[in-house]
Amino acid sequence: MAGCRRVRVLDGLIAAAIIVAVYGCAGGESGAPVVVRDSAGVQIVENIRPAWPSESGWTLSEEPSLQIGVTDGPLEYQFTEIQGALRLPGGGLVIADGGSYEIRFFDADGRFLTATGRRGDAPGEYRQIAGLGYGPGDSVWVYDFGTRRFTVLTTAGELVRTMNLGGALSAVGAVGRFSDGSFVVREYWSSGTHSGVVRSGLSRDPAAIATFSGDGAELDTVGVFPGREVYIGSEDGRAVMSAPLYARTASVALSGDEVYVGDQERFEVGLYTASGALRRLVRVLGIDLRVTQEDIDRAVAERLADQPPERHAMLRAHLDAMDVPETRPAYGRLLVDSESNLWVAEHTSYPVEPASGRVFDSGGGLLGVVRVPERFRVHQIGEDWILGVWRDEFGVEYVRLHALVKDGEAD
Repeated sequence: MAGCRRVRVLDGLIAAAIIVAVYGCAGGESGAPVVVRDSAGVQIVENIRPAWPSESGWTLSEEPSLQIGVTDGPLEYQFTEIQGALRLPGGGLVIADGGSYEIRFFDADGRFLTATGRRGDAPGEYRQIAGLGYGPGDSVWVYDFGTRRFTVLTTAGELVRTMNLGGALSAVGAVGRFSDGSFVVREYWSSGTHSGVVRSGLSRDPAAIATFSGDGAELDTVGVFPGREVYIGSEDGRAVMSAPLYARTASVALSGDEVYVGDQERFEVGLYTASGALRRLVRVLGIDLRVTQEDIDRAVAERLADQPPERHAMLRAHLDAMDVPETRPAYGRLLVDSESNLWVAEHTSYPVEPASGRVFDSGGGLLGVVRVPERFRVHQIGEDWILGVWRDEFGVEYVRLHALVKDGEAD
């Protein structure tokens, strides 16, 4: 990596516990559902079972309260490769459509207002939209992976400014923005050959969580963590990198001015300050992550389902030649809702969307599991609603708003 960034390698290993405390109250089962202890100034939250009773919890409304999208009709309501969906504080919606390179704005009832953006390299144009977010202030940001550039818009779609990431960066994804306006990104360092020697088999690339100022100057590194897991083989004397079955990656989400990061090795997620200090570890105990042959067969079928039939034999042979990790990822994406609850999606292989996720309160206590509709990808969660993208059986995309019903909350 270029520059003189201050790098901290964080391994998540903590010294022996000093203080042990009970979080929450015991339910019908013996013992507390979660134990909180302090270890060398780091809070460790170990969840044994959910706080919600087994017959209650949070649910989504069966039908969406709002749906935007058509299979045949005005182009502004047709979507292809949606890369982000936001609900603004006033109820309006912003949708980043990757297929048209547009950022589209709708009112609270789903009526189209305006659109901005097109394919290109000029300010307000995009090569590959790969992120959408709100704030700080009354602003919307868009991340363009193709140019490594952030674009800041007003909530009416007017261009405010752009910010190009400096330095010789490789694969970079947007995480979000802190309250001071700095941008947070995840950068993957590449695997491959070193000194002409091919490194084969399963390995994990490091992933750096870094911050940049509003003018693109690199500020600091929150930390360097285990990133994407890859399989490296040799073909004609050169390294060939592929995504193995049950590949792990770094799961990242902002919570105010702090960052949740997890490596998916076990059910453990760390909460870090902007300066890289580990403040809390959230764990769920007793989860079996061993990969069985049935798991492998299902993962192969899911990988083939997204490919044309004429490629199945070649792809299956390629997958059969790969090593498979002994354990599956403990979870998938991380999201933080407007109430500072942490949502941890179950792990699934692309293109299958997770059907459920665990919800933790702002202190790391496991509340329970929330199920979502089939083929629904969650993008944003409010106090009593969830916004996401739903695909029908033909792959047509719709933005849907569902009510979040919070029955049976623990006292």
